[in-house]
Amino acid sequence: MNILVFTDTDLDGSGSALFIKWLYSNKLNDFIVVETTESMIVNEFRNRADTLDHFDKIFVLDLCLSKEQAEIIDRSNLVVIDHHLPHVKIKNAYKQSKAIIEEYTSCVALLRDKFKTAINLTEPQQELITYIDDYDCYTLKHRDSLKLNAIYKTYNRPKVDKFIEAFSGGFKPYNAQEKNSIKLYINKFRDQLNNVPNFGTIKHYNAVAIFADFSVSEVAHYLITKYKADIGIVVNLKTNTVSFRRCTHCDVDVSVLAQTLCEGGGSPSVAGGKLTMQFANLIKDFKPCT
Repeated sequence: MNILVFTDTDLDGSGSALFIKWLYSNKLNDFIVVETTESMIVNEFRNRADTLDHFDKIFVLDLCLSKEQAEIIDRSNLVVIDHHLPHVKIKNAYKQSKAIIEEYTSCVALLRDKFKTAINLTEPQQELITYIDDYDCYTLKHRDSLKLNAIYKTYNRPKVDKFIEAFSGGFKPYNAQEKNSIKLYINKFRDQLNNVPNFGTIKHYNAVAIFADFSVSEVAHYLITKYKADIGIVVNLKTNTVSFRRCTHCDVDVSVLAQTLCEGGGSPSVAGGKLTMQFANLIKDFKPCT
């Protein structure tokens, strides 16, 4: 069986691609993974137009696509699996493809639950899925969730292929190189906190903001926890982007903030966009945290 996988360039996307490999492990001839993003998926398809018929199944994993993108890539040997709410709303745009699109904690957890009768997962495989899901929905009940993401972030491309090779059998004890990667990641994360965070309000919500260009999710989570804020904001001057994250008890939809202030979007709990003058004017009155 020949399988082509287009997957997101994060831990959940990597875990989802690995799950597909587990699912078809006894049938595989060709198994090719393309790590991509929502903005690049159509180009990736077009670049491979002459080879797509070679594959028995083509999977698109953990990518929140628009109606227009769905219509362009729609084909009979395509299976689209995703867990983002905006994608759920347009899944009827897939006319030929099989679309398994539901709001879920992560794509890999959706795969696990949808295919539970088709695969007998080992304990290490189940453990790996648990940690990836825990990180993607950012409940962070397990320390290894952050460690796995740290290892993944230190890979050079192709990150997904390297993750699949390293954790092909599921979760395992970390080797010396992986332990060193975790240490390097933590040290670099701590370096981001040398910048002074600033505190302010957006409407009636308490917000804390900082300049950082690494480990954005962890930095935002740390700030929210330390300063008991509703919203964490990370401004990346290298990419001129802004990232928003809300705390677990807050009801604000940060995707609306990202869309309104930064020409961006995302989910209710995590979002981002461009660094704009409108955003800069909003936070100019923020004061250094004490």
